[in-house]
Amino acid sequence: MTLTKWRSETGLIKSARKLHKDKTFQLMLEVLRNELPTNRNLPAIGVDSGYPYAYAYGAEVGYRQCIAVLEAMTAEDQVAQEEPVASFAGDDKPDNQ
Repeated sequence: MTLTKWRSETGLIKSARKLHKDKTFQLMLEVLRNELPTNRNLPAIGVDSGYPYAYAYGAEVGYRQCIAVLEAMTAEDQVAQEEPVASFAGDDKPDNQ
């Protein structure tokens, strides 16, 4: 299931909101935030050709994405407004012509 599919079903959103208000779940999110790799010492840049640093950065991005998705599961999908389509048909003439 994708986030878009999840957010299209109001029953799942209501369940997620209820879970999100639960004290145990809130503590679990707090632990997740506290375990972000940037809350620990990162490896020095340049050690082992930079791979440990790149790995740590990737883990950080993954943690942050996980938190963002969990938060997004409690919100309804934002319906994008339809973008206007440009028309260059030439039907409209300026007032001074």
